[in-house]
Amino acid sequence: MLRKLIPICTALIIALSGVTASASPALEKEIMNDLKQFNGQVGVYAKNLKTNKTIKYNQDTVFPTASTSKLIVALATYKYLYPKAPSYKQNEYDQAIDLMIKVSDNNTFNKLLNEFDTTKKDGFNKVQRDLRLSKTKIHNEQAFKKYNYHSVTTPYEMSKVLESIYKEKYVDKKNVRRLKNNLANTIFHDEIPRYMQVPVFHKVGELDDVLCDVGIVQDGHEPILISFYTRTGNHSYSSDFIANVSAKLYNALRR
Repeated sequence: MLRKLIPICTALIIALSGVTASASPALEKEIMNDLKQFNGQVGVYAKNLKTNKTIKYNQDTVFPTASTSKLIVALATYKYLYPKAPSYKQNEYDQAIDLMIKVSDNNTFNKLLNEFDTTKKDGFNKVQRDLRLSKTKIHNEQAFKKYNYHSVTTPYEMSKVLESIYKEKYVDKKNVRRLKNNLANTIFHDEIPRYMQVPVFHKVGELDDVLCDVGIVQDGHEPILISFYTRTGNHSYSSDFIANVSAKLYNALRR
């Protein structure tokens, strides 16, 4: 019964456009209670990119990236493959990243992984060093030996990846703006964007026992970054949970 009430409460919260700073502590407490009661493993890092206020829970816990690894693959492509490529090849990279981000296409993703294996094997490690990601590993055998997944990250570290995209300082502005447009126009709307009444650019990821979403809610006033990772066998439950708690995070971090 409680789970059925959460969407109703969330809808009411979203409807209250004038959430005040004094309401935030109570809402933060409610969020923490929700996270502690999650039936599985959960980690969250959320941040107001204007005020730098944060809400976090298990933000340094390592999770499989699922398809959020495609953000790092896109950045590595634009940073280390794209600049010296001929124009026809740059166009191929653009089309591959469009598919990889908008529809989470795995064929183009795997082709890029293979290309890095043969032409720029240290590309992902370079991005990890550039962005100071100490726990994140992409397409990595050591990660597989330790975690049984080739790509892992933490909610905090993947938030750094998305923030670097938002601030447009890591790769060429033309390319990063194309990437942001792709993130704003994905075919996936069930997790972070579900209850938002404003634009969201985001990347979702899903494996057998993993559901995650990293995104930035853009209301034209204060961008709110949310990095949300879950592990549980019930994806319907975790999807609803991410959507509901993300709405609360958005309201709690607004001024």
